[in-house]
Amino acid sequence: MLCSIETIGHLKEFYATPVNIQTPLDSMRNVDLPKNLHINYEYHRFHPDTDTMFGGKTAFPKSSTIVTGLKYKKKYPGHQQKNPFLDTLLKI
Repeated sequence: MLCSIETIGHLKEFYATPVNIQTPLDSMRNVDLPKNLHINYEYHRFHPDTDTMFGGKTAFPKSSTIVTGLKYKKKYPGHQQKNPFLDTLLKI
């Protein structure tokens, strides 16, 4: 941990430590899974403009889709979900 560095040796050890930048989902590709377990790596993210099965309505009305990774920003566009309950409360 960076706050526990007290000597040059600790500093060298800190910067020599390898960093794994893979997400947990990506790291599961290298794991030997049981035959009855399947992981879908090309998942589908909800977006109200493109998901027309239920007219763009979500099952989670207060939950936004926020994409934080640079790798997936272009592949999975996020959206800010409007909160109808908060809108009615703020109409004073």
